[in-house]
Amino acid sequence: MDCRPTLREQFKFNIWLAVTTATYLVTLFLVQHFKEWSPLVQVSVTLLPVLPGLMYLGKGLRLLRQMDELQRRIQLEAWFFAAIGTVIVSAVINVFNAHGLVWETFPHGLEIGGTYLLMFFLWTLGVAFSTRRYQ
Repeated sequence: MDCRPTLREQFKFNIWLAVTTATYLVTLFLVQHFKEWSPLVQVSVTLLPVLPGLMYLGKGLRLLRQMDELQRRIQLEAWFFAAIGTVIVSAVINVFNAHGLVWETFPHGLEIGGTYLLMFFLWTLGVAFSTRRYQ
């Protein structure tokens, strides 16, 4: 019996990633073009992508529970690789910025969008590495 999530379930899961990305782009536009907003409003708007991100996480956990043992292990290894990799990259950028070696691309660290993008990229690599390992 195949316990892998259906294509439809995977599509619903990835819709939440698309919603999170779209929300991030809209909030980025709003905060950059409405600088007169109070800091509380700017922080609140900037954190809005976290809400669909939590929905993405919840849907991902439900999909993980549906997977067989091997698929679950591959996903967990990939997410661990992505999480640790994101922490390391963020730490390096923050140390550089703290010592005056500010990168023009990341003057405030990765921020929300960069963090999501880096984690997705590293997760993709992690899935590829883990899948190859178990073949």
